[in-house]
Parts: sequence; C-alpha cells; structure tokens
Amino acid sequence: MTELAILLFLAAIGHGIARATGIPVIPLLLGLGMLLSLAGFAPGGGGGDVTAPGVQSHFVLELGLTVLVFASGIELNPQRFRRQRRSVAWVGLVQFFAMGLLGYGAALLFGFSEIESVYLGFAVSASSTVIVLRQLQISQQSFEAHGRMVVGVLLVQDALTIAVLIALTHFSQGPAWVATGYGWAVLLAVAAWLLQRRGSRWIILRCGGDEEAMLLSVLMILFVFLGAAHFASLPLVCGAFLAGYSLSSFPVNGLVSGLLQSLTDFFRAIFFVTLGSLVTIPDAATVLVAFALALIVIVATPPLVAAVAKKTGFTRRTSIESGLLLAQTSEYSLVLGWAGVQMGHLRPEIFAVISLMAVITMTSTPLLARDQVARRLMSLYPQRRRGAAAAPATSLTDHALILGLGSAGMWVLRPLQQAGLPILVIDDDPVVIAELQSKDIPCLRGDGADVNLLARAGANRARLIVASMRRVADAEKVLSHVEGVPVLVRVFEESEAARIRALGGIPVSTSEAAADAFCNWYQKRFPETRHDATTTPS
Repeated sequence: MTELAILLFLAAIGHGIARATGIPVIPLLLGLGMLLSLAGFAPGGGGGDVTAPGVQSHFVLELGLTVLVFASGIELNPQRFRRQRRSVAWVGLVQFFAMGLLGYGAALLFGFSEIESVYLGFAVSASSTVIVLRQLQISQQSFEAHGRMVVGVLLVQDALTIAVLIALTHFSQGPAWVATGYGWAVLLAVAAWLLQRRGSRWIILRCGGDEEAMLLSVLMILFVFLGAAHFASLPLVCGAFLAGYSLSSFPVNGLVSGLLQSLTDFFRAIFFVTLGSLVTIPDAATVLVAFALALIVIVATPPLVAAVAKKTGFTRRTSIESGLLLAQTSEYSLVLGWAGVQMGHLRPEIFAVISLMAVITMTSTPLLARDQVARRLMSLYPQRRRGAAAAPATSLTDHALILGLGSAGMWVLRPLQQAGLPILVIDDDPVVIAELQSKDIPCLRGDGADVNLLARAGANRARLIVASMRRVADAEKVLSHVEGVPVLVRVFEESEAARIRALGGIPVSTSEAAADAFCNWYQKRFPETRHDATTTPS
C-alpha cells in the first residue's frame, strides 16, 4: 500500500504541474516515475529493472494499459473523417511506414541489433492519440477538416500498431501462429464493427438513462472483448482497443467518455508513473540516442505529413498544422517497448530510449503545434497555384463572402441565394470545395484569414461577410483587414463575443443552439430516455 500511495502522490503532483503550466500530463508522469527510479525506488522491488518480478507493479501496468487503450478507442469514431478518407489513408500509411523505415535505419546506424531496430522503428512510426486529441480540443480544431483527418490518421496508426504487436507476440512461434492471431483479430474486429453500427446504441438505450447501468454495461463490453482476446492468445490491448472502437459511434461515445472520464484519468496517471519508475537508469549514451531519435521525429514528421496532406488537396496551412500535431511518438510505442522487454526481445536500456523519446516528443507538441509556428513555416513551404483555386476574383462586388463554410454549412447559402446575392466561398477543405464546384457555386480554396486571399475575394467590396471559421483569432484578422463591411462571426463563448464586438464585428453564438439541437435530436432518437417529470415544454 505504501508503494501505491507514493505512485498516487506523484500522479497528483504531475496533474497539478500540468494544469499550472499547460505541459502535457503524460511526459510529466513518465518523468516523475523516472525520478523515482533514479532515487533507487521501483515498485515491486524491481530496482529499476522492468524484467524484475514486481507482481503488484505489473498488475497496475496491465490494468492501466487496458483502460488507456480502451478510452482512446472510444474517441476514434470513423464517421468523423469519412469525407477525408483518401487523405486519412495516404497520410496514415505514408507516415507510419516512412517514419518506421527512417527509425529502423537510424537504429542500425547507432549499432542496435536488427530486432531492436525493428522495435525502435515502430516506436517512431505512430503518433500519440492522447496528446493529439487533447491538443485538438484545446485549439478548438477537432471538427475542422484537418482535425478530422488527423483523427482518422490516429485510428489507422493505432490499428497498424496493434497488428504489429500481434505479429511480434507470435513471432517466435512461427508464421502459422501469426496467421492464426490475425484470423482471431479479424473476427473480433468484425464483432466490434457490428456492435459499433447498431448494438452499442441498443445497449445504452436499454439502460433507460441510468448512469450506473450504463457504466456496468460499458465495463461488460470491455471484459467480454478482453476475455475473447485472452482466449485467442491475443494481446489484451487488442481486445481493449476493439472494445473502445465498438463504443465509438455518436452519441454513444460522448456518453461513455463522460462516464469513464474520472476512471480514465486515474488509471492513466497511475499507469504512466509506474511505467516511468520501471525504466532502467539511463547512461549518457542512452540519453544521446533518445535525443537523436526524438529529433528525427520532430524534424522529419511535419514536412512528411505536410507534403502528403498537400498532395491530397489540403492547403499549406492545414497541411503544416497537421504535421506539427503528429510530430511525437505514441503511447503505443511504450506498449510495444514494454511488451518487447517482457518477451525478451529488448534490453531494458532500449525501453529507456523509447520512454525518453516519448517524454521529449510529447513535451514538445504544445510548443510546436501553435499558430505562430505554423505561420512561420508557411514562409518556408513552397506555394503552388493550381487552376481554379488560384484564379483572381477581384471583379466581384456587393457580394456575400463566406469564410469557412465547412462540411455542414450548406444551409448558410440557401437564404443568401434566395435573396439574390452573389456568393463567394473560401474554405480550406478540398472535399467542400469539390462539392461547391459540382454545384457551380463560386469558391476559392485557402485560408480565410489570408490577407492576400481576402483581397482577391474582394472582401472590402462585399455587402456581407460570414466568418464561420473555428478559431476566433482568424476572424479577428479579417476584422482588422476590412472596413465598412458587416462581419458576422461564429463564437462559442461570451469572452469571444466580447472580443468580436470590441473590433466592430457581429458575434453569433452557436454553443446554445448546438446544445439544443443535440438534446432535441437525442430525445427524438431515444424517446425512452426522456424523463417526463423533469422535462419542460419548449
């Protein structure tokens, strides 16, 4: 109990520092655990050696890892990025395999064995689901085109990492065992897909709004998939990930995430502190290798992702932002490293390298994934002008200019068209631009806050500007550029509305409308969950 109390105390300190400084909590927890190892204390008596038989610490790791993977699977709803599936496939596959080969080659040059280089290669090939989702929430970009694409990339990479883990788990038993493992994994994946399509909603609906019943049902699904994975001799993380995926449909994922938030935070904290405490104390050579591999991730990932995203139709800005968001190693890298040590494939020193890489790259993400960094890199990224997207629009006047229409904003166009106003749309989503072009609606692909693009769009001669871009800072740039033109700006908070009013804009709050729309949709879809005694007439 003393060991557990120490781990919980360090976890509380890590969360406190993260809240106060804005640093991602995962590298902080790993770092605090490593300090515990440096102090000569390791849970379970391992003495800083992850291969030591610390039963209590290994149980904590197994349980924490299961909850962590389960929670990340819930957040990866495929419906969020179905319109960006081409970009998702290209970016996800190219990043995973290109970075994997780069990491593998670098590890060989550093003198590691082939099997160790394979693990290190896969350790740098995927990005962190936990870190990226958190960063998207902070920057309010989760539902922007590139935010949806990045979420899809995370799902692709997580699935590939699970596939790699299955292969490495059965590697020593021969190809037949690997094939059998994949066969069982496919069966479990089909079951998860069927449950995600229909079954999970039906189960939640049967709970009748009872949170305790819903929580028990969710845990039942988790344990069923874990049991199936154990029966099939698959890694437990495979069952946990597929269980989370089965609950990823809207609105089930939102309900389940809310129910599990406290539980997830607790086990995530205890898992990463314990994991860090089991890292072997690194020597100078280990630290240098970790920094070198982390530098490869930070330097190589953004241009690689940006180039592929740009090739699939995204603008310079969104391509660069996507690359900066994905420039870190994944928590699954730690899973692979830990599994490799447990199976005797890796020395504890290699796990220390992987852990240090995670700390370095995850800590750097909030510093890199900022608007200022993206704009600085834009000046270094070549701009190619292509076809209709680059055609001048300076002849337009007295028109309605829509900035950031989005995939669900076609309804904005109808009243403007009915009023007989000429319309011009600026959007950075290639899918939206293609749809507008198919309907012969004038449009430009690009950044709605780009001053040069606003000039080409005749912003100062427009009758009305509707700025529905996700970031209010972009709308502020538009307001500073135009004069004498009414600018309607979508906002989500009162503080944002006050800033827009101060600059002469007209704020339109959508948070209350969105909440009402969700509640009305949910009650119509699941009328059994309505409590008539407490429902007030609309």
